[in-house]
Amino acid sequence: VPATTIYLAFKVVDGKGVLDEGDEIVIWTTTPWTIPANLAVSANPDYEYSLILVNGRKLLVAKELISKFIEVIGNPEYTELKTIKGRKLEYVTYEHPLFGLDKVCPVILGNHVTLDAGTGLVHTAPGHGEDDFNVGKVYGLDNLCPVDGRGFMTSEAGEFEGMFYDKANDAIIEKLEQTGILLHKADIMHSYPHDWRTKKPIIFRATTQ
Repeated sequence: VPATTIYLAFKVVDGKGVLDEGDEIVIWTTTPWTIPANLAVSANPDYEYSLILVNGRKLLVAKELISKFIEVIGNPEYTELKTIKGRKLEYVTYEHPLFGLDKVCPVILGNHVTLDAGTGLVHTAPGHGEDDFNVGKVYGLDNLCPVDGRGFMTSEAGEFEGMFYDKANDAIIEKLEQTGILLHKADIMHSYPHDWRTKKPIIFRATTQ
């Protein structure tokens, strides 16, 4: 199915001595509509992460993925400032990309984080995916799911309440663009689970059972 992928920069609030306030953690996702449900960013404890200076911004990405990331954002000049082991990022906090300082979230550790694509830092929404749900359980995160059974955003999605999740995608991307959090977006074809009866793509929602 066609999907919009986005790279976002989340501003650090408390860097726990390894990052400075205002440094930015870069994540990549193919499901922008799940950003209201963001509760954490997952890092792999064993990876090396690099803080790079790009266009006056200090951005954190997995060391092995720097060149891919730089290519994606248009090959700007960059300087590598320092390298940090993933496990040292645990409990660094950042401001939520949509709710700002009203919702400060942690960096957590998980072995589900890979270097296959993206930045080596994974937007984590326990209400919308199995890996996220599992790592969220370890850290005692809520299973926040701001999408109802019909696919419409609930009041927990803030200003996007009442929008069908697919429509909310564009509105959320626009908001992230306005606030400078969006670093890059691109349209790709993405493999996604489909319902065998209706042949329509399905979305993941954590529900009480």
